[in-house]
Amino acid sequence: MSHLNKPDLTSASGRQYWRSLDQLADTPEFREWAEREFPAGAAELSPDFQRRDFMKLMSASFLLAGFGLTGCRRPVEKIYPFSEKPAGYTHGVPGHFATGLSSRRSGAPLVVESNEGRPTKVEGNSLHPDSNGGTDALTQASILSLYDPDRATRFAARGRDLSKEAAYEALDEAIATASVNRGRGVAFLLEQSASPSRARVIESLKRKLPSAIIAEYEPVNFENSRLAIEKVMGQKARPQYHLDKASVILSLDADFLGVEEDSPRMIRDFASGRQLESVDDKMSRLYTVEALMTLTGANADHRLRVPSSQIGKWRRRWLPGF
Repeated sequence: MSHLNKPDLTSASGRQYWRSLDQLADTPEFREWAEREFPAGAAELSPDFQRRDFMKLMSASFLLAGFGLTGCRRPVEKIYPFSEKPAGYTHGVPGHFATGLSSRRSGAPLVVESNEGRPTKVEGNSLHPDSNGGTDALTQASILSLYDPDRATRFAARGRDLSKEAAYEALDEAIATASVNRGRGVAFLLEQSASPSRARVIESLKRKLPSAIIAEYEPVNFENSRLAIEKVMGQKARPQYHLDKASVILSLDADFLGVEEDSPRMIRDFASGRQLESVDDKMSRLYTVEALMTLTGANADHRLRVPSSQIGKWRRRWLPGF
């Protein structure tokens, strides 16, 4: 049996490797820390420290901890009753309220479950005529935005923290200055939204600040599809797909079961066309041509993967009139 020599770790020969950024920097503080076997306070004890002195020190520490009662108690949090109880509120019983979530060009009717005043669960509103009580992944994830640690928690102006009152005063001054200049030099950058309330606010801003710039930006834009529909129809229109009535569905690089607009309704219609209640019922067939794997492609009966540049060729092959 061959004998393996133990490597000499103290040898200076060979390539040297650093184990941390502190070791690479080789600061005096790091060298002092490395020379001490127990860095956390062990060197503060003198060499003539006796066992009796150690017991005195530990006894005093326990005594002080007993006086303070801070070492084993949680922070005190006081719970106060409602000064005016909300209507219909019962402690421990979740409440439900109807609301809606606006998106770029549509909206989703929702029912939100609330526990102790905190929204905790989102579901579709089954009583709405255009909903089956279901939602998509983005709507389900929207509840997390209420608890996002990166949400704004303070008022600031030009990098300086302000109180709520001071922030409102600064905003009033900015609006007054913009009104004098009719909005010249003022710009609003917004996300797309189908909210009628926001549309009314924007119209009011345009009347008061006609020279202001109001721009919308989205990292993923569906403007090309809107322009294509307008070119085909000769007017501004929005398609309404009835997948529950279709026997054959062709999807050309469109993830209508995933992230496309109006996906909750299309998911419902697609599922309705796939349900069989008797032996005479027929199930719809889904054919997908796409470049990347999507949720729609995963549910397709036949899926063809082609580069995005080739989608147009397949469209002309199967839909020669478009």
